Amino acid sequence: MDFQIVYASQLEQLLRESRGLLIDIRESEDYNAGHWPGAINYPYEMFESNHLRLPRNRKIILYCEHGGGSMQIARRLGREGYRVATVVGGYEALKKVQEPISKIVGMCNNREEY
Repeated sequence: MDFQIVYASQLEQLLRESRGLLIDIRESEDYNAGHWPGAINYPYEMFESNHLRLPRNRKIILYCEHGGGSMQIARRLGREGYRVATVVGGYEALKKVQEPISKIVGMCNNREEY
């Protein structure tokens, strides 16, 4: 395999350890409606048209809506020599990880005593 598979629960650790570049490959409208903090948007079509210049000195971490499209791009980039990973389950999986964290932070912020 020329790329790494990452579970949503592992993303933050991987970003910290690798100082990776997180790329959301969904359409701009979807990205603007919500995305993982720190992700930049390069829609799928940009990869297909080869208009991207990606850094070779950083790990590239991709996600899409459900994980299939980012896996295809990760496979291709891996064969081209990039250090690349894809998030299993895509943004849908990431939202499930982020939501409980947001609820915990919200509960802590609403407490009167600390």
